[in-house]
Amino acid sequence: KKAKRAYKNGNYARALKFFRRASDDGNVIADWYLGHMYRQGRGVVQDDAAAFTYYSRVADQYDPDEDDQTKLRVVVDAMIRLADYQRVGVPTARIKANPQAAARTYLRIATTYGHPAAHFALGVMNVEGKGVNANPQQGLKWLMAAARKRYAPAEAYLGELYWQGRIVRGDRTRAVMWYILARESARPEENPEIYDRALQLEANVAEDQLIEAQARAKVWDDQYPTRNGRSGD
Repeated sequence: KKAKRAYKNGNYARALKFFRRASDDGNVIADWYLGHMYRQGRGVVQDDAAAFTYYSRVADQYDPDEDDQTKLRVVVDAMIRLADYQRVGVPTARIKANPQAAARTYLRIATTYGHPAAHFALGVMNVEGKGVNANPQQGLKWLMAAARKRYAPAEAYLGELYWQGRIVRGDRTRAVMWYILARESARPEENPEIYDRALQLEANVAEDQLIEAQARAKVWDDQYPTRNGRSGD
């Protein structure tokens, strides 16, 4: 509790001390937080290898019959984080790319738990044909499933597809709509690039296009509101 309170308040040095102590006692939640800290470089030097190790400890605790929903949630999240590393690989951390294995993990989590991060990853992989056979239309379905859960990276990715006219008809109004939604869903500490890109796109459309994009975003937001003002984990 001390560690989580310090983490929430941005006192990462204090959080690190208590999370490490809890981790030594076998606390899976502490390991999950430590994975985040090393992945993002909060209170420590950013270290993907260390993050991968901590996430692996958490993922090893996976039990589909787990009664503790908090524990199950963080274990599933850790499995996704490991798949994220596997999808692209991190040579400097000696993490080998294995997109096929990542795709299998994402599919299992997407179909079993409906996790938006897994939907998003499958969408990107189907669009780009990495780890799976290219299937852009299936990719769009996965991306829309994530967007309905207000997963900011999926909304931003859809914005880019419409802005560039990739696999969909180019539509700058729709592109800006998706970025407006992504900005509403995003966490600044997780996706700062979304805020910059949204401003960039808004500055490059006519005023009537921006007004229409805002109106469309409002309709979508009414139908699929963010949870507590932010997309889910």
